[in-house]
Amino acid sequence: MENFLKEFADNIKLEKNQSINTALAYVSDVKSFIAFLEEETAAKSLSDVTEFEIKGYLSRIYESVKKASLSRKIESIRSYFDFLKRKHILNQNPAFLIDLPKAEKKLPFFLTAKEADYLLNNYLDFKLKKSKLDELKGCPENLYGLRQPLSLKYFEALRNDLILEFLYGSGLRVSELISVKKSDLELVKDGGYVRISGKGSKQRVVPLTAITARKIKAWSGYLPAVGIIPKEGYIIVNKKGFHITRRTIHRIIKESMAVTGQFKNISPHGLRHSFATNLLNNGADLRSIQDMLGHSNLATTEKYTHLSIKKLIDVYNKSHPLSGK
Repeated sequence: MENFLKEFADNIKLEKNQSINTALAYVSDVKSFIAFLEEETAAKSLSDVTEFEIKGYLSRIYESVKKASLSRKIESIRSYFDFLKRKHILNQNPAFLIDLPKAEKKLPFFLTAKEADYLLNNYLDFKLKKSKLDELKGCPENLYGLRQPLSLKYFEALRNDLILEFLYGSGLRVSELISVKKSDLELVKDGGYVRISGKGSKQRVVPLTAITARKIKAWSGYLPAVGIIPKEGYIIVNKKGFHITRRTIHRIIKESMAVTGQFKNISPHGLRHSFATNLLNNGADLRSIQDMLGHSNLATTEKYTHLSIKKLIDVYNKSHPLSGK
């Protein structure tokens, strides 16, 4: 039943213009469904599968997955059958009439501007103190005055600090951040920008703050000074010079919240939400935020207006003559 999965993955990446991670997720979903068919049903091949078997599988996993994951699994199965139908391997798509569950409308966790400022201004000091590396603070110009602490023992603290600054300062996705290379950057005195190839290989340019640019320059000078040569020009690397994984980024963000005493359930994507929400709260228009985030649909960006309801209420209470101020 898995004979065409490689072709299916290629189809997702090339014809549907989706990322490698999306293609891998679809293939994984289909493999799980096929395993259910082989273990729990009498279906000998995919041509034997009906709506009944698909609903049986969905019932089996319903309680163990979130609605967003369930929707993707249904879409994966539907897409696979549709792919086989277009190749004339099947005559019909048995998943065609299965509805997607309604998406949960949960507002994401995010940091307020004050909380984000606290995180970025304190993480490095707290991390150094925890690691008993306080002597870096005695360096007259410190790291961001471009005087380097020439020791590998500072590696993790400096890299993690740059990751926090980069994610919040640019709103990049984790997959985008770990793929940034030196050749993607254009850095100047007052900031700069990074060229990003996002979802569906869509190209965009994202501005960088002056602080982010200074930290990138300092980091780029620090690495060769401690004998680390980034492989293929990646910016965010491990001690061997290879770019790090998304799982490592998630661990770093979780650790940064604990180190600075912030107990919000913030993920790397939460910093992306924080970036967008705080831009909106400070007067940026949705179209500009859409371009910076790389959203193909403005409706995706509009969810950030819901995160600004408190601000709207505050403005109303301060401004409306009948608000009882």
